Amino acid sequence: MIFKCKCCKQEVDEKPRFTGGLTRYAYNPEWLKIGEPVPPLDERFWLRSDIFPKAGERRIIKVGYYTPFDRDVGDSFNALYQPAYSALNGWDLAPEELERSAIVKCFFENIISADEYMAWIEITVKRVIPLPEMCTRYPVCKVDRLYNGGFVEYTQPDFTWNGWEYSSFDAQGDCGDWRLIFTDGENVRHLIMLCEWGWHGGFVLFGNAVAD
Repeated sequence: MIFKCKCCKQEVDEKPRFTGGLTRYAYNPEWLKIGEPVPPLDERFWLRSDIFPKAGERRIIKVGYYTPFDRDVGDSFNALYQPAYSALNGWDLAPEELERSAIVKCFFENIISADEYMAWIEITVKRVIPLPEMCTRYPVCKVDRLYNGGFVEYTQPDFTWNGWEYSSFDAQGDCGDWRLIFTDGENVRHLIMLCEWGWHGGFVLFGNAVAD
């Protein structure tokens, strides 16, 4: 599946650009609340999931709609899960939801509904890695400095909370980036996630980068 951008009407066939020592990527879909009927594709108001994914269960997600997605039925892929409130409003307004967010390995089961811009699809959850476990589940990648690309000279910390540090930059909605760092009990800072985005959204890069 490849979708068109609603603004430029061109197909969004972008690939992730790995940086910062992070060599894995995830899509950033929207997760429908379990048990809710699937809304029409153009419906703006519907209930997001607030239930943490579990391996083996079927879930329904919305892909496309200003974010890249290029997978087909039968493919496996990674996806970011955020609880409902932070999915809509950001972690900066609900930092406690970082500990209920995760990288989810998904298997693409079928397409429920689709148009040229977006789709509702059904997936099976294959594996779930909560964000607090990222720096222990993935091997360390040594880098000269944490995230030395993108808009790092402009990026400002939005908040620190319980070992987490979230920073972002937004160029009037046209482009920007965000990054997520966790400081462990030995005071080592781990870059576990970052996203550089533009008009066509962006991929979520993830891993475990530590400054040498």
